[in-house]
Amino acid sequence: MNARTTRRAYVDVGELQIHYRYTPSAPSGEVTKPTLLMLHQSPSHSAMYEPLIALLADTFHIVAPDNPGFGNSDPLPSGKEQVQDYAAVIRGLVEALQLAPCFIFGHHAGAAIAVQLEHDFPGTARALALSGPPLLDDATRAVLPGLATPFPEVEDGSHLLQMWQRIRNKDLQAPLSISQRETLSALASGDAYHASYTAVAAQDFAGLLPAIDCPVLAFAAGEDPLLAGVAPTLALLSDGQEGQLGGRERTYVCEKQAQDVSVLLTEFFLKQERAQ
Repeated sequence: MNARTTRRAYVDVGELQIHYRYTPSAPSGEVTKPTLLMLHQSPSHSAMYEPLIALLADTFHIVAPDNPGFGNSDPLPSGKEQVQDYAAVIRGLVEALQLAPCFIFGHHAGAAIAVQLEHDFPGTARALALSGPPLLDDATRAVLPGLATPFPEVEDGSHLLQMWQRIRNKDLQAPLSISQRETLSALASGDAYHASYTAVAAQDFAGLLPAIDCPVLAFAAGEDPLLAGVAPTLALLSDGQEGQLGGRERTYVCEKQAQDVSVLLTEFFLKQERAQ
């Protein structure tokens, strides 16, 4: 699938305009494939899923929104930036586009939103897949918001280089194009970057998991900072399975290891499709 085949649109959710990428339905307008909702990490936006969309579009009808405050989506009101608030907006998109029940995939912050979404609105998901589930230990929870603290704007522009270095340090082997896109997204998101990290740190992710009834796939890249959260996530789920992903990728596994991730998702979701 080339970039022109991935469409873009907006949907109103309350006072917010939410931007999303999607794959077109059949010429008749009827959706003939299983729907897959894809939720991105912070400070990215739905563009991070372009490689996966290209690999999955023949099998799924895909909707990939920009989370509130990222990409081209409006931000949440200040003070209304808990994971519950992000999930409520995504539920509004799901309702407006009549997606439920659908398959849902979330990476990092997207995984936090995916679990909150199914917890708060049971039956939204037919099945969940979580890449880098953010089941955080106390030390990580304490430092996470500080990893997204804004750099004050200064006349010489050195804050731009500081943001570049922060993003680049996430993966020194990433293509420069990814680091540049992520840096620009972090800068453009303003306070939303820090707010989303603060929200994920405050979320009781472990406490939500026992209430999730649908099948859940959990996995992480070989050097993902959230790899340690996979096993305890599975231990708290009633119907969880671990996905095996080789390699030594970190936070950009959905792009740098897109083929392997697409196979994991396709096999898992189609298994659920056949079972249902």
